[in-house]
Amino acid sequence: MVTKEEKVVEPEKVENTSEEKIDPKPTQNEEITAEKLEETTEEPQTETQEEVKEDEPAEVVIDDQIEESAGENFEQMLEDSLVNIKQLEIGDKVSGEIINVTDSYIFVTLGGKRDVYAEKQDYSDSSGKLTCKVGDTLEGYIVKDTETETLIAKSLVSVNLNILQNAFEEKIPVNGKVQSMTKGGYIIDISGIKAFCPISHIDDKIVIEPKKFMNETYDFRIIDFKDKGKNIVVSRKKILDVEKKKIRKEMLKELELDSVVDGVVTRLTNFGAFVDIGGIDGLLHISQFSWGHIDSPSEVLNIGDEIKAKVIKIKGDKISLSMKALQENPVEATLLELTEGEVLTCKVVRNLSFGSFVEIKPGVEGLIPISELSRGRRINNPSEVVKEGDIVDAQILKINLEDKKVSLSLKALQPDPWDIIGETINEGDVVSGVIENVVNFGAFIKISDGLTGLLPASKIKIAKIDLDSKNVGEEFKVRVVKIDKAARRISLEPTTMPESFDDDKNGWHKYKKEKKQDDHIDEDNPFANL
Repeated sequence: MVTKEEKVVEPEKVENTSEEKIDPKPTQNEEITAEKLEETTEEPQTETQEEVKEDEPAEVVIDDQIEESAGENFEQMLEDSLVNIKQLEIGDKVSGEIINVTDSYIFVTLGGKRDVYAEKQDYSDSSGKLTCKVGDTLEGYIVKDTETETLIAKSLVSVNLNILQNAFEEKIPVNGKVQSMTKGGYIIDISGIKAFCPISHIDDKIVIEPKKFMNETYDFRIIDFKDKGKNIVVSRKKILDVEKKKIRKEMLKELELDSVVDGVVTRLTNFGAFVDIGGIDGLLHISQFSWGHIDSPSEVLNIGDEIKAKVIKIKGDKISLSMKALQENPVEATLLELTEGEVLTCKVVRNLSFGSFVEIKPGVEGLIPISELSRGRRINNPSEVVKEGDIVDAQILKINLEDKKVSLSLKALQPDPWDIIGETINEGDVVSGVIENVVNFGAFIKISDGLTGLLPASKIKIAKIDLDSKNVGEEFKVRVVKIDKAARRISLEPTTMPESFDDDKNGWHKYKKEKKQDDHIDEDNPFANL
Protein backbone atom coordinates (compact mmCIF):
# COMPACT_ATOMS: atom_id res chain seq x y z
CA MET A 1 0.00 0.00 0.00
CA VAL A 2 1.25 3.48 -0.93
CA THR A 3 1.51 6.02 1.87
CA LYS A 4 0.62 9.69 1.76
CA GLU A 5 4.25 10.63 1.65
CA GLU A 6 4.81 8.54 -1.50
CA LYS A 7 1.83 10.20 -3.14
CA VAL A 8 3.36 13.64 -2.49
CA VAL A 9 6.79 12.76 -3.88
CA GLU A 10 5.60 11.79 -7.39
CA PRO A 11 3.62 14.98 -8.06
CA GLU A 12 6.64 17.05 -6.95
CA LYS A 13 8.74 15.38 -9.67
CA VAL A 14 6.16 16.15 -12.29
CA GLU A 15 5.88 19.69 -11.05
CA ASN A 16 9.65 20.16 -11.33
CA THR A 17 9.84 18.74 -14.86
CA SER A 18 7.09 21.03 -16.12
CA GLU A 19 8.06 24.06 -14.07
CA GLU A 20 9.05 26.12 -17.13
CA LYS A 21 5.73 25.47 -18.92
CA ILE A 22 3.37 26.35 -16.04
CA ASP A 23 2.82 29.92 -15.00
CA PRO A 24 3.80 30.04 -11.28
CA LYS A 25 1.33 32.86 -10.72
CA PRO A 26 -1.69 31.44 -8.94
CA THR A 27 -5.08 31.59 -10.36
CA GLN A 28 -8.05 33.34 -8.81
CA ASN A 29 -9.39 30.00 -7.46
CA GLU A 30 -6.08 29.21 -5.82
CA GLU A 31 -6.08 32.55 -3.90
CA ILE A 32 -9.57 31.89 -2.56
CA THR A 33 -8.54 28.39 -1.41
CA ALA A 34 -5.56 29.79 0.47
CA GLU A 35 -7.74 32.24 2.38
CA LYS A 36 -10.05 29.43 3.47
CA LEU A 37 -7.15 27.27 4.60
CA GLU A 38 -5.94 29.92 7.08
CA GLU A 39 -9.21 29.60 8.98
CA THR A 40 -8.83 25.80 9.41
CA THR A 41 -6.51 23.69 11.56
CA GLU A 42 -3.00 22.71 10.45
CA GLU A 43 -3.80 19.05 9.57
CA PRO A 44 -6.68 19.76 7.17
CA GLN A 45 -4.51 22.53 5.68
CA THR A 46 -1.81 19.98 4.81
CA GLU A 47 -4.32 17.63 3.14
CA THR A 48 -5.78 20.49 1.08
CA GLN A 49 -2.33 21.51 -0.15
CA GLU A 50 -1.64 17.92 -1.09
CA GLU A 51 -4.88 17.76 -3.10
CA VAL A 52 -3.99 20.95 -4.96
CA LYS A 53 -0.56 19.61 -5.79
CA GLU A 54 -2.08 16.37 -7.06
CA ASP A 55 -4.47 18.26 -9.40
CA GLU A 56 -1.86 20.58 -11.02
CA PRO A 57 0.33 17.87 -12.58
CA ALA A 58 -2.78 16.16 -14.07
CA GLU A 59 -3.65 19.31 -16.02
CA VAL A 60 -0.12 19.54 -17.41
CA VAL A 61 -0.20 15.95 -18.68
CA ILE A 62 -3.49 16.53 -20.54
CA ASP A 63 -2.12 19.70 -22.25
CA ASP A 64 0.96 17.83 -23.41
CA GLN A 65 -1.19 15.09 -24.91
CA ILE A 66 -3.38 17.60 -26.80
CA GLU A 67 -0.30 19.43 -28.11
CA GLU A 68 1.27 16.14 -29.21
CA SER A 69 -1.98 15.02 -30.91
CA ALA A 70 -2.45 18.38 -32.68
CA GLY A 71 1.11 18.21 -33.98
CA GLU A 72 0.50 14.77 -35.43
CA ASN A 73 -2.74 15.98 -37.11
CA PHE A 74 -1.00 19.02 -38.64
CA GLU A 75 1.79 16.84 -40.02
CA GLN A 76 -0.79 14.52 -41.54
CA MET A 77 -2.71 17.44 -43.08
CA LEU A 78 0.49 18.89 -44.52
CA GLU A 79 1.46 15.52 -45.94
CA ASP A 80 -2.00 15.10 -47.51
CA SER A 81 -1.78 18.59 -49.01
CA LEU A 82 1.64 17.85 -50.53
CA VAL A 83 0.36 14.58 -51.94
CA ASN A 84 -2.50 16.42 -53.62
CA ILE A 85 -0.13 18.97 -55.18
CA LYS A 86 2.07 16.23 -56.59
CA GLN A 87 -0.96 14.73 -58.31
CA LEU A 88 -1.31 17.81 -60.56
CA GLU A 89 0.22 17.38 -64.00
CA ILE A 90 0.96 19.67 -66.91
CA GLY A 91 -2.19 19.98 -68.98
CA ASP A 92 -4.65 19.38 -66.12
CA LYS A 93 -7.66 21.67 -66.11
CA VAL A 94 -8.30 23.31 -62.72
CA SER A 95 -10.62 25.96 -61.34
CA GLY A 96 -10.76 27.97 -58.15
CA GLU A 97 -11.74 31.22 -56.52
CA ILE A 98 -9.70 34.37 -57.19
CA ILE A 99 -8.29 35.56 -53.87
CA ASN A 100 -6.06 38.42 -55.01
CA VAL A 101 -5.18 40.45 -58.11
CA THR A 102 -1.93 42.41 -58.44
CA ASP A 103 -0.52 44.50 -61.27
CA SER A 104 0.80 41.42 -63.06
CA TYR A 105 -0.77 38.30 -61.55
CA ILE A 106 -4.02 36.68 -60.46
CA PHE A 107 -3.88 34.41 -57.40
CA VAL A 108 -6.32 31.52 -57.13
CA THR A 109 -7.04 29.01 -54.38
CA LEU A 110 -7.73 25.41 -55.37
CA GLY A 111 -9.40 24.41 -52.13
CA GLY A 112 -7.25 21.97 -50.11
CA LYS A 113 -4.33 22.41 -52.48
CA ARG A 114 -1.81 25.23 -52.38
CA ASP A 115 -2.59 28.45 -54.21
CA VAL A 116 -1.78 28.85 -57.91
CA TYR A 117 -1.32 31.97 -60.01
CA ALA A 118 -1.96 33.17 -63.56
CA GLU A 119 -0.55 36.02 -65.59
CA LYS A 120 -3.00 38.91 -65.64
CA GLN A 121 -2.56 39.65 -69.35
CA ASP A 122 -3.61 36.11 -70.22
CA TYR A 123 -7.12 36.82 -68.89
CA SER A 124 -7.45 40.36 -70.22
CA ASP A 125 -9.41 41.40 -73.32
CA SER A 126 -8.01 43.03 -76.46
CA SER A 127 -8.08 46.44 -74.77
CA GLY A 128 -6.09 45.15 -71.78
CA LYS A 129 -9.04 45.13 -69.39
CA LEU A 130 -9.23 42.22 -66.94
CA THR A 131 -12.37 40.15 -67.51
CA CYS A 132 -12.60 38.79 -63.94
CA LYS A 133 -12.34 40.01 -60.32
CA VAL A 134 -11.71 38.81 -56.78
CA GLY A 135 -14.35 36.27 -55.78
CA ASP A 136 -14.91 35.01 -59.36
CA THR A 137 -14.12 31.45 -60.36
CA LEU A 138 -11.16 31.18 -62.72
CA GLU A 139 -10.48 28.21 -64.99
CA GLY A 140 -7.13 27.34 -66.51
CA TYR A 141 -4.67 24.64 -67.48
CA ILE A 142 -1.52 23.72 -65.55
CA VAL A 143 1.41 24.92 -67.66
CA LYS A 144 4.11 24.98 -64.97
CA ASP A 145 4.35 23.03 -61.71
CA THR A 146 7.39 23.06 -59.42
CA GLU A 147 7.93 22.66 -55.67
CA THR A 148 7.55 26.39 -55.19
CA GLU A 149 4.98 27.54 -57.76
CA THR A 150 2.12 26.42 -59.98
CA LEU A 151 1.20 28.51 -63.02
CA ILE A 152 -2.10 28.21 -64.90
CA ALA A 153 -3.08 29.69 -68.27
CA LYS A 154 -6.06 29.86 -70.63
CA SER A 155 -4.31 27.44 -72.99
CA LEU A 156 -1.47 24.91 -72.97
CA VAL A 157 1.92 26.38 -73.86
CA SER A 158 4.21 23.42 -73.18
CA VAL A 159 3.01 20.08 -74.54
CA ASN A 160 3.84 16.62 -75.86
CA LEU A 161 1.91 14.29 -78.16
CA ASN A 162 0.01 12.67 -75.30
CA ILE A 163 -1.11 16.06 -74.06
CA LEU A 164 -2.05 17.11 -77.59
CA GLN A 165 -4.16 14.00 -78.05
CA ASN A 166 -5.88 14.72 -74.75
CA ALA A 167 -6.38 18.34 -75.82
CA PHE A 168 -7.97 17.10 -79.05
CA GLU A 169 -10.34 14.76 -77.23
CA GLU A 170 -11.25 17.26 -74.51
CA LYS A 171 -11.31 20.30 -76.86
CA ILE A 172 -8.65 22.07 -74.80
CA PRO A 173 -6.96 25.11 -76.43
CA VAL A 174 -3.22 24.87 -77.17
CA ASN A 175 -0.77 27.68 -77.76
CA GLY A 176 1.18 27.78 -81.01
CA LYS A 177 3.25 30.06 -83.21
CA VAL A 178 2.66 30.63 -86.91
CA GLN A 179 5.95 29.42 -88.32
CA SER A 180 5.52 29.46 -92.12
CA MET A 181 3.03 29.53 -94.97
CA THR A 182 2.23 26.53 -97.12
CA LYS A 183 -0.28 25.65 -99.81
CA GLY A 184 -3.72 26.34 -98.43
CA GLY A 185 -2.65 27.46 -94.97
CA TYR A 186 0.05 27.73 -92.31
CA ILE A 187 2.49 25.53 -90.40
CA ILE A 188 2.00 26.01 -86.66
CA ASP A 189 4.74 25.24 -84.12
CA ILE A 190 3.26 23.89 -80.86
CA SER A 191 6.27 23.45 -78.55
CA GLY A 192 8.26 21.78 -81.32
CA ILE A 193 5.35 19.76 -82.70
CA LYS A 194 4.16 20.75 -86.18
CA ALA A 195 0.50 21.23 -87.04
CA PHE A 196 -1.39 22.55 -90.04
CA CYS A 197 -3.91 25.40 -89.94
CA PRO A 198 -6.04 25.96 -93.09
CA ILE A 199 -6.13 29.60 -94.19
CA SER A 200 -9.90 29.58 -93.63
CA HIS A 201 -9.29 28.71 -89.96
CA ILE A 202 -6.61 31.26 -89.09
CA ASP A 203 -9.23 33.98 -88.53
CA ASP A 204 -13.00 34.37 -88.24
CA LYS A 205 -12.99 36.79 -91.18
CA ILE A 206 -11.95 36.45 -94.81
CA VAL A 207 -8.15 36.64 -94.94
CA ILE A 208 -7.09 39.54 -97.17
CA GLU A 209 -3.45 39.82 -96.02
CA PRO A 210 -2.19 36.25 -95.31
CA LYS A 211 1.31 37.41 -94.34
CA LYS A 212 0.12 39.49 -91.38
CA PHE A 213 -0.29 36.30 -89.29
CA MET A 214 3.35 35.22 -89.72
CA ASN A 215 5.41 34.78 -86.52
CA GLU A 216 2.37 35.57 -84.35
CA THR A 217 1.41 33.39 -81.37
CA TYR A 218 -2.21 32.38 -80.87
CA ASP A 219 -4.46 29.88 -79.11
CA PHE A 220 -5.68 27.05 -81.35
CA ARG A 221 -8.21 24.23 -81.11
CA ILE A 222 -7.10 20.83 -82.44
CA ILE A 223 -9.78 19.73 -84.93
CA ASP A 224 -8.02 16.63 -86.28
CA PHE A 225 -5.44 14.29 -84.75
CA LYS A 226 -4.35 11.35 -86.96
CA ASP A 227 -1.48 8.91 -87.42
CA LYS A 228 -0.42 9.18 -83.77
CA GLY A 229 0.24 12.89 -84.08
CA LYS A 230 1.89 12.93 -87.51
CA ASN A 231 -1.13 14.65 -88.98
CA ILE A 232 -2.52 17.41 -86.74
CA VAL A 233 -4.92 20.08 -87.95
CA VAL A 234 -5.70 23.12 -85.79
CA SER A 235 -8.13 26.03 -85.93
CA ARG A 236 -7.91 29.50 -84.46
CA LYS A 237 -11.36 30.31 -85.89
CA LYS A 238 -12.98 27.83 -83.46
CA ILE A 239 -11.50 29.75 -80.52
CA LEU A 240 -12.58 33.11 -81.93
CA ASP A 241 -16.09 31.83 -82.68
CA VAL A 242 -16.58 30.73 -79.07
CA GLU A 243 -15.37 34.08 -77.77
CA LYS A 244 -17.47 35.96 -80.30
CA LYS A 245 -20.60 34.04 -79.33
CA LYS A 246 -20.09 35.04 -75.70
CA ILE A 247 -19.55 38.67 -76.65
CA ARG A 248 -22.47 38.58 -79.10
CA LYS A 249 -24.78 37.16 -76.45
CA GLU A 250 -23.89 39.94 -74.02
CA MET A 251 -24.12 42.62 -76.70
CA LEU A 252 -27.54 41.46 -77.87
CA LYS A 253 -28.83 41.77 -74.31
CA GLU A 254 -27.80 45.42 -74.20
CA LEU A 255 -28.46 46.40 -77.84
CA GLU A 256 -31.74 48.21 -78.50
CA LEU A 257 -33.69 48.98 -81.66
CA ASP A 258 -33.15 52.54 -83.00
CA SER A 259 -29.98 52.97 -80.94
CA VAL A 260 -27.02 54.70 -82.62
CA VAL A 261 -23.76 52.72 -82.57
CA ASP A 262 -20.14 53.30 -83.57
CA GLY A 263 -18.59 50.69 -85.83
CA VAL A 264 -15.66 49.76 -88.05
CA VAL A 265 -16.13 48.44 -91.59
CA THR A 266 -14.63 44.92 -91.71
CA ARG A 267 -15.82 43.62 -95.10
CA LEU A 268 -17.38 44.92 -98.32
CA THR A 269 -19.63 42.90 -100.62
CA ASN A 270 -21.66 43.74 -103.71
CA PHE A 271 -24.79 44.03 -101.54
CA GLY A 272 -23.40 46.06 -98.64
CA ALA A 273 -20.87 46.15 -95.82
CA PHE A 274 -20.28 44.25 -92.58
CA VAL A 275 -19.57 46.51 -89.62
CA ASP A 276 -18.00 45.53 -86.28
CA ILE A 277 -20.00 47.30 -83.57
CA GLY A 278 -18.03 46.10 -80.57
CA GLY A 279 -17.28 42.43 -81.03
CA ILE A 280 -20.23 41.54 -83.25
CA ASP A 281 -20.98 42.29 -86.91
CA GLY A 282 -23.99 44.09 -88.27
CA LEU A 283 -25.03 44.29 -91.92
CA LEU A 284 -25.23 47.68 -93.60
CA HIS A 285 -27.19 46.99 -96.81
CA ILE A 286 -26.30 49.08 -99.87
CA SER A 287 -29.81 50.57 -99.82
CA GLN A 288 -29.08 51.95 -96.32
CA PHE A 289 -25.88 53.80 -97.22
CA SER A 290 -27.54 56.96 -98.45
CA TRP A 291 -30.77 58.42 -99.82
CA GLY A 292 -28.98 58.76 -103.14
CA HIS A 293 -28.44 55.85 -105.54
CA ILE A 294 -25.20 53.90 -105.06
CA ASP A 295 -23.86 51.39 -107.58
CA SER A 296 -21.18 49.90 -105.35
CA PRO A 297 -20.43 50.04 -101.57
CA SER A 298 -16.81 50.92 -102.38
CA GLU A 299 -18.03 54.27 -103.74
CA VAL A 300 -18.80 55.33 -100.16
CA LEU A 301 -16.84 53.10 -97.74
CA ASN A 302 -13.48 51.40 -97.35
CA ILE A 303 -12.42 48.58 -95.04
CA GLY A 304 -11.31 50.11 -91.73
CA ASP A 305 -13.57 53.17 -91.97
CA GLU A 306 -15.18 54.25 -88.70
CA ILE A 307 -18.87 55.06 -89.04
CA LYS A 308 -22.02 55.83 -87.07
CA ALA A 309 -25.15 53.84 -87.86
CA LYS A 310 -28.63 53.26 -86.51
CA VAL A 311 -29.88 49.81 -85.50
CA ILE A 312 -33.02 49.34 -87.64
CA LYS A 313 -33.63 45.62 -87.14
CA ILE A 314 -32.71 42.85 -84.68
CA LYS A 315 -33.82 39.36 -85.67
CA GLY A 316 -32.30 36.59 -83.58
CA ASP A 317 -28.56 37.21 -83.79
CA LYS A 318 -28.80 39.20 -87.03
CA ILE A 319 -28.43 42.97 -86.83
CA SER A 320 -29.33 45.41 -89.62
CA LEU A 321 -27.79 48.87 -89.66
CA SER A 322 -28.50 52.11 -91.53
CA MET A 323 -26.50 55.26 -92.19
CA LYS A 324 -29.39 56.64 -94.24
CA ALA A 325 -31.60 56.70 -91.15
CA LEU A 326 -29.28 59.31 -89.64
CA GLN A 327 -29.54 61.54 -92.73
CA GLU A 328 -32.33 63.97 -93.61
CA ASN A 329 -34.89 62.53 -96.05
CA PRO A 330 -34.76 64.75 -99.18
CA VAL A 331 -37.81 63.23 -100.91
CA GLU A 332 -40.62 65.26 -99.31
CA ALA A 333 -38.89 68.61 -99.78
CA THR A 334 -38.02 67.82 -103.39
CA LEU A 335 -41.53 66.65 -104.33
CA LEU A 336 -42.99 69.92 -103.05
CA GLU A 337 -40.64 71.79 -105.39
CA LEU A 338 -41.72 69.83 -108.52
CA THR A 339 -44.76 70.47 -110.73
CA GLU A 340 -46.59 68.21 -113.17
CA GLY A 341 -45.64 68.93 -116.79
CA GLU A 342 -42.18 70.09 -115.79
CA VAL A 343 -39.27 68.73 -117.86
CA LEU A 344 -36.31 67.36 -115.88
CA THR A 345 -32.86 66.11 -116.78
CA CYS A 346 -32.44 62.72 -115.06
CA LYS A 347 -30.01 59.85 -114.79
CA VAL A 348 -31.21 56.28 -115.51
CA VAL A 349 -30.23 54.25 -112.43
CA ARG A 350 -31.85 50.86 -113.16
CA ASN A 351 -34.06 49.11 -115.68
CA LEU A 352 -36.79 46.70 -114.64
CA SER A 353 -39.33 44.77 -116.71
CA PHE A 354 -42.03 47.39 -116.13
CA GLY A 355 -39.96 50.54 -116.69
CA SER A 356 -36.88 52.59 -115.87
CA PHE A 357 -36.05 54.33 -112.58
CA VAL A 358 -34.32 57.68 -112.92
CA GLU A 359 -32.60 59.85 -110.32
CA ILE A 360 -34.22 63.28 -110.18
CA LYS A 361 -31.98 64.49 -107.34
CA PRO A 362 -29.67 62.59 -104.96
CA GLY A 363 -32.03 60.42 -102.92
CA VAL A 364 -35.09 61.16 -105.07
CA GLU A 365 -36.12 58.77 -107.84
CA GLY A 366 -38.96 58.65 -110.36
CA LEU A 367 -40.35 55.94 -112.68
CA ILE A 368 -40.70 56.05 -116.44
CA PRO A 369 -43.21 53.27 -117.27
CA ILE A 370 -42.25 51.09 -120.25
CA SER A 371 -45.25 52.49 -122.17
CA GLU A 372 -43.81 56.00 -121.74
CA LEU A 373 -40.34 55.24 -123.06
CA SER A 374 -41.11 55.60 -126.76
CA ARG A 375 -43.94 56.70 -129.01
CA GLY A 376 -45.44 54.24 -131.46
CA ARG A 377 -42.95 51.51 -130.76
CA ARG A 378 -43.43 48.13 -129.18
CA ILE A 379 -40.85 47.65 -126.40
CA ASN A 380 -40.14 44.34 -124.70
CA ASN A 381 -37.51 45.68 -122.29
CA PRO A 382 -36.55 49.23 -121.25
CA SER A 383 -32.92 48.52 -122.17
CA GLU A 384 -34.02 48.67 -125.83
CA VAL A 385 -34.46 52.42 -125.36
CA VAL A 386 -32.23 53.51 -122.46
CA LYS A 387 -29.22 52.09 -120.63
CA GLU A 388 -28.33 52.46 -116.94
CA GLY A 389 -26.22 55.57 -116.57
CA ASP A 390 -27.83 57.42 -119.51
CA ILE A 391 -28.78 61.08 -119.02
CA VAL A 392 -32.26 61.77 -120.42
CA ASP A 393 -34.86 64.54 -120.48
CA ALA A 394 -38.26 63.46 -119.15
CA GLN A 395 -41.55 65.20 -118.48
CA ILE A 396 -43.34 64.81 -115.13
CA LEU A 397 -46.73 63.16 -115.69
CA LYS A 398 -47.89 62.77 -112.08
CA ILE A 399 -46.71 63.53 -108.53
CA ASN A 400 -48.11 61.43 -105.68
CA LEU A 401 -47.18 63.17 -102.43
CA GLU A 402 -48.89 60.57 -100.26
CA ASP A 403 -46.95 57.62 -101.68
CA LYS A 404 -43.91 59.78 -102.48
CA LYS A 405 -43.89 58.67 -106.14
CA VAL A 406 -43.18 60.52 -109.38
CA SER A 407 -44.18 59.27 -112.86
CA LEU A 408 -42.32 60.62 -115.90
CA SER A 409 -42.37 60.19 -119.67
CA LEU A 410 -39.91 60.25 -122.55
CA LYS A 411 -42.71 59.73 -125.08
CA ALA A 412 -44.33 63.02 -124.12
CA LEU A 413 -41.29 64.89 -125.45
CA GLN A 414 -41.12 62.99 -128.74
CA PRO A 415 -42.79 64.34 -131.94
CA ASP A 416 -46.27 62.97 -132.63
CA PRO A 417 -46.21 61.31 -136.10
CA TRP A 418 -49.97 61.85 -136.40
CA ASP A 419 -49.43 65.60 -136.50
CA ILE A 420 -47.50 65.22 -139.76
CA ILE A 421 -49.05 61.97 -141.06
CA GLY A 422 -49.84 63.60 -144.41
CA GLU A 423 -46.12 63.97 -145.00
CA THR A 424 -45.67 60.25 -144.47
CA ILE A 425 -48.66 58.41 -146.01
CA ASN A 426 -51.98 59.08 -147.69
CA GLU A 427 -55.03 56.98 -148.59
CA GLY A 428 -54.36 54.86 -151.67
CA ASP A 429 -50.57 54.71 -151.11
CA VAL A 430 -48.85 51.35 -151.37
CA VAL A 431 -46.29 51.16 -148.55
CA SER A 432 -43.95 48.57 -147.10
CA GLY A 433 -44.40 47.76 -143.44
CA VAL A 434 -43.31 45.23 -140.83
CA ILE A 435 -45.68 42.60 -139.44
CA GLU A 436 -45.89 43.50 -135.76
CA ASN A 437 -48.51 41.02 -134.54
CA VAL A 438 -51.06 38.51 -135.88
CA VAL A 439 -54.33 38.11 -133.97
CA ASN A 440 -57.69 36.46 -134.57
CA PHE A 441 -59.21 39.40 -136.44
CA GLY A 442 -56.20 40.41 -138.52
CA ALA A 443 -52.57 41.50 -138.62
CA PHE A 444 -50.96 44.71 -137.38
CA ILE A 445 -48.51 46.29 -139.82
CA LYS A 446 -46.07 48.94 -138.58
CA ILE A 447 -45.61 51.54 -141.30
CA SER A 448 -43.27 53.82 -139.28
CA ASP A 449 -42.64 54.71 -135.62
CA GLY A 450 -46.02 55.69 -134.19
CA LEU A 451 -48.00 54.63 -137.24
CA THR A 452 -49.50 51.14 -137.18
CA GLY A 453 -52.36 49.93 -139.39
CA LEU A 454 -54.73 46.96 -139.31
CA LEU A 455 -54.93 44.39 -142.09
CA PRO A 456 -58.31 42.68 -141.46
CA ALA A 457 -58.50 38.88 -141.40
CA SER A 458 -61.33 38.95 -143.97
CA LYS A 459 -59.09 40.65 -146.55
CA ILE A 460 -56.22 38.28 -145.76
CA LYS A 461 -58.60 35.40 -146.51
CA ILE A 462 -59.92 36.93 -149.76
CA ALA A 463 -56.38 37.61 -150.95
CA LYS A 464 -55.58 33.99 -150.10
CA ILE A 465 -52.59 34.97 -147.94
CA ASP A 466 -51.35 32.69 -145.16
CA LEU A 467 -50.21 34.77 -142.14
CA ASP A 468 -49.58 33.65 -138.57
CA SER A 469 -47.24 34.35 -135.66
CA LYS A 470 -44.23 32.90 -137.47
CA ASN A 471 -44.40 35.83 -139.91
CA VAL A 472 -43.94 38.47 -137.18
CA GLY A 473 -40.99 40.70 -138.07
CA GLU A 474 -41.25 40.16 -141.83
CA GLU A 475 -41.72 42.99 -144.31
CA PHE A 476 -45.11 43.10 -146.04
CA LYS A 477 -46.51 45.40 -148.76
CA VAL A 478 -49.96 46.89 -148.17
CA ARG A 479 -52.26 49.54 -149.56
CA VAL A 480 -53.56 52.34 -147.34
CA VAL A 481 -57.36 52.15 -147.51
CA LYS A 482 -58.43 54.70 -144.89
CA ILE A 483 -56.82 57.09 -142.41
CA ASP A 484 -58.90 58.14 -139.38
CA LYS A 485 -56.82 60.90 -137.83
CA ALA A 486 -59.28 61.57 -135.02
CA ALA A 487 -59.27 57.93 -133.90
CA ARG A 488 -55.64 57.48 -134.96
CA ARG A 489 -56.45 54.39 -136.98
CA ILE A 490 -55.17 53.21 -140.36
CA SER A 491 -57.00 50.57 -142.37
CA LEU A 492 -54.92 48.45 -144.77
CA GLU A 493 -55.44 45.81 -147.44
CA PRO A 494 -53.17 43.43 -149.37
CA THR A 495 -51.93 44.72 -152.72
CA THR A 496 -53.22 41.49 -154.26
CA MET A 497 -56.90 42.16 -153.46
CA PRO A 498 -59.34 41.51 -156.40
CA GLU A 499 -60.49 44.71 -158.10
CA SER A 500 -64.16 43.66 -157.87
CA PHE A 501 -63.98 43.51 -154.01
CA ASP A 502 -66.03 46.26 -152.39
CA ASP A 503 -64.98 47.03 -148.78
CA ASP A 504 -66.93 48.89 -146.16
CA LYS A 505 -64.22 51.36 -145.22
CA ASN A 506 -66.04 52.39 -142.06
CA GLY A 507 -66.76 48.91 -140.79
CA TRP A 508 -64.61 49.07 -137.65
CA HIS A 509 -67.39 47.37 -135.67
CA LYS A 510 -66.64 44.09 -137.48
CA TYR A 511 -63.20 43.91 -135.92
CA LYS A 512 -64.60 44.74 -132.52
CA LYS A 513 -66.96 41.73 -132.69
CA GLU A 514 -64.17 39.41 -133.79
CA LYS A 515 -61.68 40.59 -131.17
CA LYS A 516 -60.91 38.08 -128.41
CA GLN A 517 -59.68 38.71 -124.86
CA ASP A 518 -56.55 36.62 -125.35
CA ASP A 519 -55.43 38.70 -128.36
CA HIS A 520 -52.29 40.63 -127.38
CA ILE A 521 -52.51 44.26 -128.42
CA ASP A 522 -50.18 46.96 -127.13
CA GLU A 523 -52.03 49.52 -125.06
CA ASP A 524 -50.81 52.36 -127.26
CA ASN A 525 -52.09 50.61 -130.39
CA PRO A 526 -55.01 52.59 -131.87
CA PHE A 527 -56.97 49.35 -132.14
CA ALA A 528 -56.51 48.41 -128.49
CA ASN A 529 -59.84 49.92 -127.45
CA LEU A 530 -61.98 48.41 -130.16
